[in-house]
Amino acid sequence: MPASRPGWGYTVMAPRLYRIIEHTADTGFEVRGTTKEQVFESAAKAFFNIMWQIKEQQENKPESIEVLGSDLEQLLVNFLEEFLYLYDAKGLVCTRIQVEAVRADRVLAKAWLQEFNETGDEELLGVKAVTYHQLFIGRENDTWKARIFLDI
Repeated sequence: MPASRPGWGYTVMAPRLYRIIEHTADTGFEVRGTTKEQVFESAAKAFFNIMWQIKEQQENKPESIEVLGSDLEQLLVNFLEEFLYLYDAKGLVCTRIQVEAVRADRVLAKAWLQEFNETGDEELLGVKAVTYHQLFIGRENDTWKARIFLDI
């Protein structure tokens, strides 16, 4: 089944809510949540849905992920970059994510990882980097919101 790309999308790992934002040489997305943890989790899920179509999820034990940063923006970029590194360097994709805590200087999460299967899985979008271009994470009224752009 092909992945849904435009508009509000849900594929392998449906986030709470995300919207694709097209840009000249990049692509981006916006996510929302009631907590910082939900926003980080939704951002990760949207990121995964944009990058991969995983045909079959394996039952794996979760791995602990800890990412450091000096502020929310750096934490968000470093968090998503960690999954880009795992894919590019180790051939691992995340099929499930649970963000446990977003603190002032770190994000703690559990990630269910598996090897990317080149015969069954599909890379939907070749992402080079998570960028700081128009990056936003913050609270608007009672909702946390983030906007992320990816260099493709």
